[in-house]
Amino acid sequence: MKKKIINLADKIIKLLTIRPHLRDNDRRLICNIWWDSVPNPKTLTFEDFTNLYIKGRIPESDSITRCRRKVQEEIKELRGEVWEKRHDLEKTVREEIKELGATI
Repeated sequence: MKKKIINLADKIIKLLTIRPHLRDNDRRLICNIWWDSVPNPKTLTFEDFTNLYIKGRIPESDSITRCRRKVQEEIKELRGEVWEKRHDLEKTVREEIKELGATI
């Protein structure tokens, strides 16, 4: 299982390096990972894709996004343009949640 996770991280690092536009777009990143994960993607039917997905031969979207977040946390150069804004907003949201908790 660990080998699959490491392999996914390697794929994500490679894609975020060569295709910077994927750094801020999880849907595009997921599609790219899936495209690279299937044999002959241009001839693959939806039924073939779903069978591969159900059998676990294609990474789940949650795993891809979780791994992308971890990679961007650890490798600053692979962060997207929105990363800093999102993390600055996190501080504000945490403060607002604390205030709400105090009034509930």
